[in-house]
Amino acid sequence: MLREFIASLRLAFALVCVGVSLILGGQWLGLIPDVESVEMRARQRYCESIAINASAHVRRQQWVDLTTILRTQVERNEEILSIGLRSDLGTLRLDTGHHREMWAHFEQNDNDGDGDRVEGVRVPITLNRRSWGNVEFCFRKPASSSWAPLTEHSVYRLVGFFVIAGLASYTLFVTKIMGVFRKTQVVPDRVRRALDTLAEGLLVLDEHGQIVLANRAFTETIGIPLEDLAKKKASDLSWTLPQGSESEADETITYPWIAAIDQSELQSEQMLHYRLVDGRNRIFSVNAAPLGGDDNQRGALATFRDVTHVEEHREELEKMLGMLRSSRDEIERKNSELEILATQDALTGCLNRRAFFERFDAHWRTAHTDDTPLSCIMVDNDHFKSVNDTYGHHIGDEVLRRVSKVIRELHQDHGLVCRYGGEEFCVVFPNMTLQQAINEAEKTREAIAAIRLEDPAELTLTASLGVSELRFNPADPQELINQADACLYVAKREGRNRVIAYNTNMGTMEEASQNAATAKPKRLDISYQAVTALMSALSYRDAKTAEHSRRVAHWCSRASANVLDPAQIYVLEIAALLHDIGKVGVPDNVLNKPGSLTEQEWEFMSRNDRIGVEIVTNTFNCDELTAIISAHQAIRLQGQRSRPLSELETIEDAQVAWCAKLLTIADSYDAMISSSVYREQCTHDEAIAELRRCAGTQFDPEVVEHFASTVDQHALAVASGAFALGKQAAIQIGMNVERLAAALNQQDLRALQEHASLLAITASSCGLDSITEAANHICDITNTEDLQWTMLLRDTNELLDTARAAQSEFLRDALELETSRSFQVD
Repeated sequence: MLREFIASLRLAFALVCVGVSLILGGQWLGLIPDVESVEMRARQRYCESIAINASAHVRRQQWVDLTTILRTQVERNEEILSIGLRSDLGTLRLDTGHHREMWAHFEQNDNDGDGDRVEGVRVPITLNRRSWGNVEFCFRKPASSSWAPLTEHSVYRLVGFFVIAGLASYTLFVTKIMGVFRKTQVVPDRVRRALDTLAEGLLVLDEHGQIVLANRAFTETIGIPLEDLAKKKASDLSWTLPQGSESEADETITYPWIAAIDQSELQSEQMLHYRLVDGRNRIFSVNAAPLGGDDNQRGALATFRDVTHVEEHREELEKMLGMLRSSRDEIERKNSELEILATQDALTGCLNRRAFFERFDAHWRTAHTDDTPLSCIMVDNDHFKSVNDTYGHHIGDEVLRRVSKVIRELHQDHGLVCRYGGEEFCVVFPNMTLQQAINEAEKTREAIAAIRLEDPAELTLTASLGVSELRFNPADPQELINQADACLYVAKREGRNRVIAYNTNMGTMEEASQNAATAKPKRLDISYQAVTALMSALSYRDAKTAEHSRRVAHWCSRASANVLDPAQIYVLEIAALLHDIGKVGVPDNVLNKPGSLTEQEWEFMSRNDRIGVEIVTNTFNCDELTAIISAHQAIRLQGQRSRPLSELETIEDAQVAWCAKLLTIADSYDAMISSSVYREQCTHDEAIAELRRCAGTQFDPEVVEHFASTVDQHALAVASGAFALGKQAAIQIGMNVERLAAALNQQDLRALQEHASLLAITASSCGLDSITEAANHICDITNTEDLQWTMLLRDTNELLDTARAAQSEFLRDALELETSRSFQVD
C-alpha cells in the first residue's frame, strides 16, 4: 500500500511540475498579467489626469478652486498622503498639508536607496507650450517584509496554491485510478457503474487481450451481453477493416489494443468496422493505452467511439466533392471551348474581328503609354476569286485553311492574327519596328508562295502584303489598318506577290486607292469596339432584344453571302445588330406590351427609332450604315401601319434598298419563329408562308424568295436552339458556374451566394428557367441558419449537370452554325 502511495505521489509530483512549468511559461510569454505593473500604470494615468486639470486652473489663476480639488482628492484616496504644486523656480505654490515634509522625506530616502514609507510621483505641467512646474504626489508605500516578493506577487501565490492543491488532488486521483486497474483485484461495482455512464464504449483487457471489463455503451452497441464477453478475446469479435485500407490486401488486422500491449505505446484514432448480427456495419474510432501493474503483468484500456454516422456523412461528402471536382473540370473544359468559339474564326482558326479588336486596342494603349513600336501587316490572297470560279468553293476553303495555318505558325506566338475579310488577313506585331515587320511580311509572302496543294497540283498561291507602323501617326487602330491596307492596294496595282511598306511620301494615297478600286471593293471603317459597347448596353437594357438582334444579323449574313462582298456583308451585319439600338430608351410598359400599340405609342417608338439612327450616325459616321437602318425603319413603320410598300419613298441607292429590305424580312422572320408574350411561336414553314403572303405589300417579293432559298429548317434549328443564348451569355454562365464550384470547394459561403445570385440573373435573362431555379435554390440554402453541406453539395452538382448539358448543346449547335457562316468571296 505504501509503495502504491509513493508511486502515486511521484506521478502527482510530475504532473504538478508540468503544471508549474506551464504557468511560469505563460508568465514569461506575458499571458498572465502583472498586477503591480497594472497598478503602476493606473496610478500614472491618475496623476496625469490631475496634472492636466491643475494646468487648466493655473492658466486661469483659479488657485482657490485648485486647492479645494486637490485636498478633496487627498481626502478621498487613502493611498495619497499629499499633493503639491511646485514651479520651475522651486517655489511650492500649493500644498494640501504636510506636503513639504512628505516630499523631503521621500527625496531623502530615495537618495539613500531605500524608500521608507513614501513613494513620490512628479508630473510636469506646461503653460503656452513652456514648462511651468510640476505636480508632486506623495503615496503611502505598503508595508513589506523579507517574504514580500513571494507573497505579494500574484504568479508566485498561484504557483504556491497549485503546488499544494495539485499534489493533494493528483495523488488522490492517481491512487484511485491505479486502484481501479490493478490486475490482482476484481473491478469494484462502483467503478463499473461509473464506466457505464460513459457514452463511448470501453474495454479493459489483460495482457493476453482478453476482456476484463466492458461498459454498457459497448455491449449495447455490438448487441452482445457482458457475460458473453467475459474472458473472451477482443480480437475474436467480428471486426473488419475499411475497404481500400492497406491491411485489407493482407487480410490481417493489427488491433490497436494488441499493439498497445506489445509496444507499450498509445494507439489512437484507428478505424475498425464491426459487423453486427443482423449484417449491418458499425464504424468505431479506437484508442488504446497500455496498462501495467506492480507484478509487471500488462494489459490495455481501449475506447470505442461510434463514428458510423460521421464516417458515412464524410464518405458521402467525399463522393459529392469528387463529383463536384469532376463537374468543375468539365465546366472549365467547356468554358475553354466556348472561349475559343467566341474568339476564333471557324474556318481558319484565326481571331475573329471582335476578339482581334479587343486585344489590338490593349496593345495600342500599351504602345502609346510605354512609347514602344507597333506594326501591322495586311495580307490578301492574289486572284482568289478565280480560284473559287475555277476550282469551286471547297478548294477555296482549303486555300484559306492552308494560308491561315502558315500565317498562324509564323506569327501567332508574337502577334495577333485575324481573318479580316473573306480572303484577307491582318497581323499586328507589338514591340516590332517597321523594318522588322517588313522582314516578317517577306517571310509570310515566301511561305505562302511555297504552299502546294495535292489537288489541284497545278494551283500556285501568291499574296500581296501591306505594312505600316505607329511612326506614321495613325489616329486609332483602324487608321493603322487602313494604312497597311492602302499599301496592299498599291501592291496589287504593281503586279501582286510583293510587300509594300507605308511611307510619308504616300500622300497620294487617294490616287492609289482609286487605282486599286478595280481590284477590291471599297472598305468601310466601322469600329467593332463601338459595336460591342452598344450591344452590351442593349443587353443590359433588354437581353431578349439583344439576342434577337444577333440572330437577325445571322440571317442577314447567311442570306447575303452570295450576293454582297465581305465588306458589304460586314456593314449589313452591323446594321442588323444595331437596328433596335433605339430601344434602350423605350419604357418597359411599351417595350413589353402584350398586344398592339396605340397611335401615341407608335409615335413614341418611331421617336426612339430616330434616336437609334442618331446614335449610329454619331458613333460611326458611316453613311451606308445609317442609310440601311433608316430605310429599314421606314419600311417597318409602313408595314406595321398596314400601308403598301409602294407608298414608301424610293431609295436612290439600290444596294442600300436591297439590304434594308433583307433586314426587314430577317427581322420579321426571327420575330415570328421566336416565342413572345403576345404571339404564338411559328414554325419555319409557317413563317416563310407568312412572308410570302405579305410579299408585295410589306416585303419585296424577290428578296422574300431569295431569303426563303437561303434559310432552311436546319439553320432554324441551330439558331433557335441553345445558340439563342449567345456566345457571351454562354461564356458568362460557364464562368459563374466555375467560380461557384470553386467557392463551394473552399466552403466560402459568401462567395458561393454571390456567384449563385449572378448565375441566376444571367440565366434568367437568357430564359434558362432550370438553371435560374437551381441557382436561386442554392441562394436560399446558404441563407439558412442550419446549413446542410450534403444537401448543398447535391444541389450544386445538379446545377453543374444542368449547366454542363446546356453548354454541350450550345457547343454542338454553335459549331455547326459557325461552320455554316464561313463565307467565300465570289
